[in-house]
Amino acid sequence: MISLFLSFFSLYLATLLMSLGTGLYNTFIALHLTDEGVSQVWIGLLIAAFYTGQVLGARFGHKLVQRVGHIRAYAISAAMVTVLVLAQTITPLLPVWVFLRFLTGATMVTQYMVLESWLNDQADQKQRGSVFAFYMVMSGLGLVFGQMTVSFFSPEDLTTLNVVAMSMALCLIPVAITRRSHPALQVHAPIKLKVFIRLVPMSMFVLFVAGSITGSFYGLGPVYASKEGMDTDQVAVFLSVSVMAGLLSQWPMGWLSDRIYRLNMIRVNALLLGLLTIPLYGYWHLPYPLMLVMVAIFGVLQFTIYPLATAFANEHVDPSLRVGLSGVLLMTYGVGASLGPLLVGKLMDIGGAPMFYIYTSLAAFSLVIFVRKEKVKGTYKVDPEPFVPMSVNVPASPVATALDPRVDESIDISSDEQAMEKVLDIIQAGDPITELNLPQRADTDHSVADEDLAMAGEDMAEDGSEGDGAAGEGSAGEGSAGEGAAGEGAAGEGAAGEGSGDDAADTVRPTAPPAKKP
Repeated sequence: MISLFLSFFSLYLATLLMSLGTGLYNTFIALHLTDEGVSQVWIGLLIAAFYTGQVLGARFGHKLVQRVGHIRAYAISAAMVTVLVLAQTITPLLPVWVFLRFLTGATMVTQYMVLESWLNDQADQKQRGSVFAFYMVMSGLGLVFGQMTVSFFSPEDLTTLNVVAMSMALCLIPVAITRRSHPALQVHAPIKLKVFIRLVPMSMFVLFVAGSITGSFYGLGPVYASKEGMDTDQVAVFLSVSVMAGLLSQWPMGWLSDRIYRLNMIRVNALLLGLLTIPLYGYWHLPYPLMLVMVAIFGVLQFTIYPLATAFANEHVDPSLRVGLSGVLLMTYGVGASLGPLLVGKLMDIGGAPMFYIYTSLAAFSLVIFVRKEKVKGTYKVDPEPFVPMSVNVPASPVATALDPRVDESIDISSDEQAMEKVLDIIQAGDPITELNLPQRADTDHSVADEDLAMAGEDMAEDGSEGDGAAGEGSAGEGSAGEGAAGEGAAGEGAAGEGSGDDAADTVRPTAPPAKKP
């Protein structure tokens, strides 16, 4: 296990530095603007701009990787992020900050795409789960360290952004000195959003709500803590305790979810989240240590909704559709994370700091109301796979879905438009999806020459073969709640052409033509 971690250490270190910069960046922006007396609407808008950029930026990032290769795309993006963060120290104009934050998120997603492509490309089939877990842990730890670092700086001092820029620039070094061979270039292909709205509407709704809660926490949690009278050190601990509790709870929650019906776990999780946030409304004075205990429980409940809903969705989607499923779920979660801060910021502007947790309670109770076992027919249920822990950060890149050990790209048909049309016909007819009636994907050559590979030379060490994962779990039936949760797709376009269909999102497919499904 240690040797596996060390073999990918340079990529994990780059992930840690990027997450550290992101944690410090978002937390400091919220505290700085609160200290300046800026409306919570503007703070929510700035957070939403960052996450919206991440959701939409993958399209540009993929084109950049196609044009110049992985290493150059990563270097360009890191340089741009550094410049964009530093640009905020030049002007105090909030509309300019919104634009800069959007560009920062849109540019940073390319860096995540490169790192995740590298890990996915060189993770052996047997290693995929461990590689994914290490990646998740390093991302979470970086976020915690970044939030804790804010205690070393004064909220009014914009030079703190210099430290963020330094962190973003430093993440160039581990990638520049790595001796691993460059990943194969991946192309994006459109998938049918209609299929997954029919298959997993309930899971999409859960992820949209979970995304709105998480995005609001990272953007407006510091504002709430500051308005409750906490100093900068206490705010840093307040946030970090919640994130660390969420990270550590992934494994025990997974153990439980492999033994208890996951839909029931989601409902209980949401019910407890709604009830246990009531003391945090701010109407009652709680000692600071007790608030830390409460926010730790909040972190456990909040950050495990995403993996539970993803696991439940995979339970009702055939393994050959899971690349598309992962992309759609990620997009839905990202859209929620973009819209949540806007709504919560407006509510806090009207009703004060208590509205932060009041919104969380209402969102959680909406899950209790709309997530029902009766809505799950089980028509498309498949054999479940073990629970997979997920990142406590808002996922930025669509390539992250390929790291999920439940995803098997070699049998996937979700990016084949003709095959997905046939799947949609099967669903509309109300027939179960089986190995016998699923269409096979055409063996079209989607390979694209990657300039990186030509530059690899003799400096590259051993590289792992492309791994593939196995099945998973998920939601089904005709839930009313989730339809319309997701907006337009966030990933990218194909190398040879675009060609998206109605209600299409984008996802990632491997360059080499995968084998036909047996």
